[in-house]
Amino acid sequence: MSPALQEAGPPRRTCSHEACRARARRRCPARLPRVPATGSTQAAPAASPPASPASRGLPDGVPPAVLRPERPLPSADGWPGSEAFARTSGTGRLDRGSLLWTDFLYDDRGTTAPAAGGPAGSLSEVGTPSFGGYTYTSPSAKGNAADVFRAGVHLDRSASYWRVDWTTFADPSLPLAVWTMDTDDSTATGASDWPAAAGVSSPGVERSLVLSAKGAQLLDGAGTVLARPTVTVDTAARSFVVRISRTVLPVAGTWSVRLAAGVADPSGTSMARPGGALPGQPSVYQASFRTLAQEPPLYQFWNDGAQVAALATGDVSDFAVDVVWADLAARRSTPEASPKGWSPRWYVSSVEPGQGQLTGADTLRDGQPNYLDRVQPYAVYVPAAYDGKRPTSLTFLLHSFTQNHNQYASTTPTFSRLACEERDSICVTTLGRGPDGEYEGLAELDVWEVWGRVAAGFRLDSERTVVAGYSMGGFGTTKLATQHPDLFAKAVTLAGSLGDYPQLENLRELPYYLAGGAADELVPFTDQLATAELLDGFGYRYRWLTHATDHVAYELQDGFADAASWMGSSVRARRPGRITFTWDKRQEQPALGIGVTGAYWLRSLSARTGAARVEASSGGLFLADPTPLTAPGIVAPGDTAGPAVVRELTWGPGPSRVRSRDLVLSLTGVRSVTVDLAGAGLDRGGAVRLTTTADAPTTVVLVGPRSTRTVTVPTGTSTRTLRPARRDLPAVTCPP
Repeated sequence: MSPALQEAGPPRRTCSHEACRARARRRCPARLPRVPATGSTQAAPAASPPASPASRGLPDGVPPAVLRPERPLPSADGWPGSEAFARTSGTGRLDRGSLLWTDFLYDDRGTTAPAAGGPAGSLSEVGTPSFGGYTYTSPSAKGNAADVFRAGVHLDRSASYWRVDWTTFADPSLPLAVWTMDTDDSTATGASDWPAAAGVSSPGVERSLVLSAKGAQLLDGAGTVLARPTVTVDTAARSFVVRISRTVLPVAGTWSVRLAAGVADPSGTSMARPGGALPGQPSVYQASFRTLAQEPPLYQFWNDGAQVAALATGDVSDFAVDVVWADLAARRSTPEASPKGWSPRWYVSSVEPGQGQLTGADTLRDGQPNYLDRVQPYAVYVPAAYDGKRPTSLTFLLHSFTQNHNQYASTTPTFSRLACEERDSICVTTLGRGPDGEYEGLAELDVWEVWGRVAAGFRLDSERTVVAGYSMGGFGTTKLATQHPDLFAKAVTLAGSLGDYPQLENLRELPYYLAGGAADELVPFTDQLATAELLDGFGYRYRWLTHATDHVAYELQDGFADAASWMGSSVRARRPGRITFTWDKRQEQPALGIGVTGAYWLRSLSARTGAARVEASSGGLFLADPTPLTAPGIVAPGDTAGPAVVRELTWGPGPSRVRSRDLVLSLTGVRSVTVDLAGAGLDRGGAVRLTTTADAPTTVVLVGPRSTRTVTVPTGTSTRTLRPARRDLPAVTCPP
């Protein structure tokens, strides 16, 4: 294939085999064989290219991790039913003979001592608040052995099937599940106390099923063993599946079914006592079939508040699902729930550093993943007006240190309404693999993979994505925005300024918002000032609010009306005439599919060793030198944070420059860089004058609409003129 650009010089003797066949035969007939009249002149059709980012509602230039297909979970052995579980926790659906339930993740914390005036006791975990106090005594539990991920009931002509999937399955001998069945849909009959030393009750239990890796027992209400069906233990699917013949367990009508989980004792038939349980408290770590309505977001970081309250009394009768056997027999299907407002969802990550969760003071500040499993939760806010008929903007709200994906759902309902509902924007908060990941490594990967999953589930506007966050989430906002300024329309940091952060110079085309407290003890006022002064020096657009508050009070006041208003509905810049981009070699992480990918029409950036910097300008695009306009003052945004001192820099019109065919690159510490000529406005005819200034020989790849040219530019300043390639492609060189 001919290069897109060639250094100016005598034209090569080429002729096209496809587009100009007759002319080619006249010019070099001895070298071009004739094609029989009966033969096809067309090449075999190429494989269909993958869907472009734009077709998926994603901006071009997203890291590969966003576009990577989600790996499927293994199907469960012994389960003949559907695998189409809902992606929203706390919801269920029917699918072709199966009832499928999706539970909340990492909610296996049991209960704790009731607090005066409320159901929940003191916070039990260092890190993200949890109101349950149970722990695991066995290291092989990995801190998560009794966490039900999904549950299912299936019916065929000969049997019913009962399935439990576990989030963590490092030691299959540990989890134990108990199903109870109200077979006549009446609380006036049957037993109340659950078997297997569960310590909980619900009226109307006619049958129960206890299952562990050692086997299963089907019991009547009095506890008599009716059958010992086989348990299929699938370590890949992390599931228990039990098949019960319909002659042993006849099914009809509507059953009220419940499910709870704990740790098995050595016999595998009863629950062992949990670590941290007080005398008289149940042995249940988790009670399933709790709905979103029962576990509302407010102050429910792990969606376990109702569970804590119920287990404190031992009465779990509120948590049940109706099994209508006629619906299963008829193979009826229902759609997934589509809740509005906040809801927790899950996806399958491309990596799994381990199983279970790590908690405790020694893991809180190590920056390493705390939640290790392949399935990870995240939270989504869907505005009431969303109907999927038109693209909708996306807003990332990154959580702060010690928090999780439910932070904004739990602590800032007003901000959620303003930033998500009133802006008609889908909002997303990722777990980031834990409370302290700083949005580096796997915590960063979580953000990109979630973006891909949200794009698959919702119709997004690729041009209107905002990234925002509080405290550590503000740090993450700055890091993601400076590494990928071309992906976002705006960046918002709340009590999360990084101070004199050198990569802020990457934000020429990305407006930046910062706000914080004058008395902030964790992110000092001096850091906020340093950020503002650096942006002032660059002449970049920003808005800075200072409130009279400290770090924690600022969040709890839930007063971010000005920030939500500033987010607006702006679109991202796509083709600036000038680009400045600074990065570090350590930010390149191709193995994870994350890190630096480029900026605007600069792509495939690679640093030699440490820090690298590229300045680029294209005469093929409109160039203007905007006039910075600074506006200090005082605003009262109408929220609970009160009045604030504001400092803002905006752009006014400035002189424009004449367009040209010049491409100018200044390269420091750069190993290689790719220039998208179409994006730079230099793809339409005429020679291109390339001027480079480099501190070492550097590879520059010029990509045109038809082909690619690679040149090595020398140390120092050099200029070369490149002419466009011929359009008759592919080409054949004729002999002399």
